[in-house]
Amino acid sequence: MSNSRYNRQTILEKIGESGQQKLLNASVCIVGCGGLGSIIAPYLAGAGVGHMTLVDGDIVDISNLHRQVFYSEESAGTHKAQVLATHCAALNPSISITVHAEHLTKNNIVEIINSCDVVLECTDEIYTKYLVNDYCFVQRIPMVYGAIYKYDGYVSVFENNSKKAIHLRDIFPSPQSDLPSCSEVGVLATIAGLTALIQANEAIKFITGIGESLVGKLLSYNVLDNKQLTLKLRKSYKKNMESIYLRSSYNLIREITWKQLQEKEDLVTLCILEKDEVFQLDMDYLHIPLSKWAEEKKNLDASKSYAVFCMSGKRSADLVKRMDGEFDLINITGGIKGIK
Repeated sequence: MSNSRYNRQTILEKIGESGQQKLLNASVCIVGCGGLGSIIAPYLAGAGVGHMTLVDGDIVDISNLHRQVFYSEESAGTHKAQVLATHCAALNPSISITVHAEHLTKNNIVEIINSCDVVLECTDEIYTKYLVNDYCFVQRIPMVYGAIYKYDGYVSVFENNSKKAIHLRDIFPSPQSDLPSCSEVGVLATIAGLTALIQANEAIKFITGIGESLVGKLLSYNVLDNKQLTLKLRKSYKKNMESIYLRSSYNLIREITWKQLQEKEDLVTLCILEKDEVFQLDMDYLHIPLSKWAEEKKNLDASKSYAVFCMSGKRSADLVKRMDGEFDLINITGGIKGIK
């Protein structure tokens, strides 16, 4: 360990040499290298976190630079994860960095996250947040959650040390796909920096075991009036998380054709057409009009898988996305119009 590099940290009585060694031994994964992740990574690199995994499939765009200040105009068009890794390596050559210049999905999450001690969720993609949350809970991997919206920032720590641990679904039970992104409603640059620094701080505290953590709490901060609020969270989500994770596609809509459906004996065909547009098919199927879905979905057997169709495939695709994790639904491509 270089005494000079970490001296200002190790002389702190709550860190010391032992705390610094915990940081050097730690492996963290930063999912998302945008407004939050691009701020967090250099601070954790400077603090001496021994191994960082950077995950992001996006490339640097000029519109990012007002809040993602570790990038430059020269890096526009290049992968964020790689540019950020180069910057962090120059800042602290003694740490190791793994780059995944790809978006996190259910197909690659095991390979990317499994060996990490702490995960920092820094994306602005709602389904990715739930993917990371659900996987980390099931695998008992601690997660530092961060989110920003216009002038507000939110941070929490999900310890994920038991089935009774609080996680994202205790705050927001399911993804709200209609929430606008930063590109749609805007975001003040400074709230990204402030939120990211709180996330980085929580990661350092969690790894070293110092201070009072945000485990079981949600911190919110507004940059317009400087109001900060810390809410104490309670366990409210009762559904089986292992089942939720296995059933959920996280916005990767599972689809099947009519021809493929004929070969699937384990699927129940479900029609969501309204009564005035029901189409006669030479097959058995359940019928729940989409307008009656909220009150009649309770009649479905949650242990079964359903192939859903409408007239064109659009309404059924929306329903499959909305019910992701609650029921095992598969969209029939093209709906009635897709029948050849």
